[in-house]
Amino acid sequence: MKSFVRASGSLFIILLLLNCRSETKIRKPAEVILGASRTESYLPLLKDKRVGVVVNQTSVVDSVHLVDFLLSEKVNITAIYAPEHGYKGTVERGEYIESSIDSVTGIPVFSIYGRTRKPAPEMLQGIDVMVFDIQDIGVRFFTVVSTMSNVMEACAENGIKVIILDRPNPLGYYVDGPVMKPEFSNFIGLHQVPVVHGMTLVHYSRILYL
Repeated sequence: MKSFVRASGSLFIILLLLNCRSETKIRKPAEVILGASRTESYLPLLKDKRVGVVVNQTSVVDSVHLVDFLLSEKVNITAIYAPEHGYKGTVERGEYIESSIDSVTGIPVFSIYGRTRKPAPEMLQGIDVMVFDIQDIGVRFFTVVSTMSNVMEACAENGIKVIILDRPNPLGYYVDGPVMKPEFSNFIGLHQVPVVHGMTLVHYSRILYL
């Protein structure tokens, strides 16, 4: 599948879909190439840009964390945004995260699971492109989708381009459960979708803003 580049109002999103290919005519399971592994598609978009990343412990490229990989490619990461559990996945469920400085890279780490769950304008200053790469599990109450939605909204309000790197939905083969009623919307159930929604993050983002 090809990359999608769309503009909606002030929101400019680049969606790197999962790429599936099979090189023989014999019916075999297709090879799944993660969005993060499609480096030829998104690294040129980061050249000479000031880049923010929304990541956690699942954000890896061939077993290398996306932050370390991008730094090795000379990408100018100027900010890391930490979702629930922290960007290294070491924080307990529901525990608030404080903004800090990464002890290894010296890059500022802004909490988006603490006093705010949406990046504030001052947290986005100097960012040209935001990269979002986190593994979702395909259920409404997992906060990855809410985090992505808030990040997209904040970037739209501040004229920042967004690149979403897609990953498989482990529950993508079915949809189940009641659709959430809008009056119950909150961070652990932000949108009117079934409990098991059947979408990857790229599919989800497209129905929200494209």
